Parts: sequence; C-alpha cells; structure tokens
Amino acid sequence: MVHLIAGGIMHETHTFSAEPTPLEAFAVFRGEDCARFAGTNHSMGGVVDAAAQLGVRLSHTILTQATSTAPVSSALFEDMVGELLDGIRRQLPADGVVLTLHGAMVSDGHLEADAEIVCRVRELVGPDMPIAVTLDLHANLGPSLVDAATIVVGYDTYPHIDLADRAQEAVRLLVKTITGEINPVMALVKPPLLPVPQAMFTSQHPFSTIFDRAFELERNGKALTITISGGFAYADAPASGMSVLVTTDGNPEAAREMADELAELAWGLRDDMRIANAAPEDAVAEAIAFPEGPVILVDVGDNIGGGTPGDGTVLLAELLRQGARDAVMVIADADAVQDAFKAGVGGIVKTRVGGKADTLHGEPVPVTGRVRLLSDGTWVHEGPENAGVPARPGPTAVVEVDGITLVLNSRKIAPGDQQQLKSVGIDPLRQKIIVVKAAVRWRGGFGPIAKHAIHVATPGLGDVDLSRFAFHHLTRPIHPLDDIEHWERGHA
Repeated sequence: MVHLIAGGIMHETHTFSAEPTPLEAFAVFRGEDCARFAGTNHSMGGVVDAAAQLGVRLSHTILTQATSTAPVSSALFEDMVGELLDGIRRQLPADGVVLTLHGAMVSDGHLEADAEIVCRVRELVGPDMPIAVTLDLHANLGPSLVDAATIVVGYDTYPHIDLADRAQEAVRLLVKTITGEINPVMALVKPPLLPVPQAMFTSQHPFSTIFDRAFELERNGKALTITISGGFAYADAPASGMSVLVTTDGNPEAAREMADELAELAWGLRDDMRIANAAPEDAVAEAIAFPEGPVILVDVGDNIGGGTPGDGTVLLAELLRQGARDAVMVIADADAVQDAFKAGVGGIVKTRVGGKADTLHGEPVPVTGRVRLLSDGTWVHEGPENAGVPARPGPTAVVEVDGITLVLNSRKIAPGDQQQLKSVGIDPLRQKIIVVKAAVRWRGGFGPIAKHAIHVATPGLGDVDLSRFAFHHLTRPIHPLDDIEHWERGHA
C-alpha cells in the first residue's frame, strides 16, 4: 500500500501590513485532527478524500492556517516548520509527501517562506522521494520551490471553489509518480506582471482567456497539469507576480513551449489587467439609487482576504452621511463588540466603530444603535468556497444604526459566504445594500444573488494603485509599476 505523509503551513503575507501574526492568529491541527477536513472544500480535505478513494495510507503531521496579515516572525516560522519536519520524520519511511501551502508566505527571515518549507522537506526526505505541493492561485511561485518539488498544483479558480479538487489532483499525480505511471517534469515561466487580486476573477476576461487556453492544453493530453498563478502583489518578495507552470510526462521541451505560449498570452493581455474603481461617494449614491437589491458595495481597499484589517470605515461613514437604508456591513472591532455585550440584547450602545487597527482605512465612526443579537460568532461555510469548514470570528454583535445593520466581529473573517449573515439572523436577499470587504472572493457566495455590484476605491492596504507601496525586494522591471516596451522572454 502506498504511504503518504501530509502537512501544511498556509499564510498569505501582506508585507506592508502592521497587523501582527502571532501563533494565536493560526488555526492549528495536529495529527489525526487534520482528518476532520474530510468531505470539505479545503485543500487538506481534498488530500484526505483522495487518499481514501485511492486506498492510500495517509499519515498526518500538522496543518496551520491564518488569514492574511503581516510577515510571520522568524521564531514562529521556525517553530511551525520544525514541528512539520519532526512529524514527517516520525512517519518515515513513506513513499511520498504532500504539502498544502499558500505560496505567498513571507517571514522575517525568508522572503519566499513556502519555498523554504519545501526545500527543508526535500533535505529531510532526500532527492528521490516525490513531493507534491498544492498552492493558492495567488502564490508567488519561484524556481527554488519548483526545483525542490516533484509536482505542483495550484487552484484554477478565484473565488477559490476548487480547493479540494486541486488537492485531489495533486494526490492522484503523486501516486501515479510513485507507481511509475508518469514521470513529471515542470517548466516555469514568469512574465513581468504584477496584477492586483481584483483583476484575477477567473470567470471573466482576461484571466478566463488565459485559463481557457490552459484547460485546452490539459484536455488534449499535452500537459499533465498547468498552474496559472496570478501572484500576490502585496508581498514584497523577489518571486512576487504572475507565474505559468506546466507539467508534462517526461517532455521538458513541450512543457517549456506551452509555458512560453501561456506567458506570452498573459503578457499580451497586460493592459486588460488594469483596474479603476468608483469613488466612495459616487458608489454609495449609485447603490441607493439602484431600483432593487441586493447591491454589493465592494470595499476593495479593505480586502480582508488580501491582508487588510477588516475595520475600514469609509463606506460606513458615507452610508450614514447619505442616509442609506436596508444596508448591512460587517466590521472587525473587538472593542465595539464588548460595548455591545455590556449593553445587552435590546439595549442601546454608544461606541466608536472601526478605524482602530491603523490610520489607513478611515477614522473610527461614532454610532448609537440598538443591540439586536449577541452570539459566539461560530458558523459553518455553506460554500462553494470552503464548504463545510467552520468560521470562528469570536464574539459577535448585531447592532441597528440609522437604517444600517452592523455585524461586529471580534476577529476579521474574509467575506464570501452567505452564512456570515444568515448565522446572525440576516437574510441577504432582503438587503438593499451589502458591503463586502473583498476584491473577488465575495462572488462565490453573494455573486448569485447580486442584482448589481460596485467596486469602490476605498483607501487602504488593498489599494489597486500599486505605486503607493514602497517595494524593496520585488524583481523589477514589472508591469504596471514600470514602463516595459518589450519583454524578452526567458525562463525563471
């Protein structure tokens, strides 16, 4: 029986954030506790399910994951990697290792932390044991990770609705490698492109155009698997930016040819990756005037999944100023939650909401409102993204303020699932305006019910104008930060 060892460390790092990333920011699962993801739309769930389907013995080590924040300290990184390596060492001998990573992790000591993890696992297990790696679509993929891995499979969707599917694909390819059915070889090409998350909606041009061609190459059998990674623009690291990785069965020349083709296709669409959003006052006025709802106001500058604090107040202040009604907004503010708990259900709470994590996302907004509901905040994703995976934003309060329903969380949770509202008694379909702190992820849960959507140019760490960030480690020149007349194609 094939024996695989599984583990993972997952963090998307916003290197311009001041929000700390302590151990408490991570959900940590050890040993057989990792098997709880079976049947969920999660990368580890896909690993567990594929192993069961294939009759593979699966040994678990550790899985840690956290919402995007600032770089991980060297000490915490070493602790997590050390535990992962110890877990692998205890489970040896084995036939292969599968790692569920993000791909855009940065620590104080390692600008390409995911690559460092794979390299250390490679050093531990030796040159011959196959290693499969699953990555987020926003991975900043560089040659050191590719060189240390045997198989790399990234998500094909954003919103990420294929996490389990791509992990199952990685496990199937890993087992075929172990049994000698395939001999995977990879070619990586990095066009000098640094798109922002909002440009990467995979059901819409330009990324749908790139993926459609990649899927065609996979279907015709030329490639075993193709990973198109848009990268994570807010991680200041040498490998940041777009990547094309093509894996073939023993044919490196074909892999390079296909990677070159897809990279050139992406380069040709570079101007279609530029983003312009509406001013907050115009966006709110448009949402109020729209004849039906829900209207989704996308708070792009406070895109929680992209490393922002989730307590931005620009849209809250504008909704109040313009007298919006039947609007709902989720804000992370533990202090305001405490004030609501003190007032109790039915009580009147006077507090200052949001704008406390930093000075980039708006000032705290004074509010007076009635507490409608208090809860522990726990809910379970209905999906499609992360279906079946629990969310734990901590103590939560629902407060009614002048026609606006505020859902106050103690900890930030990236939006994208209707259960975030349903779990606290709010019917999304009955809302005129729903504010989501996201770029694209909201489309998974709220896209099917949205009558209209407006992406808003709110200030903050999710700003689509990358010239506002002081990059020091990014490989330059790169579009759109630099004027590049001609890209001389070359392999990473």
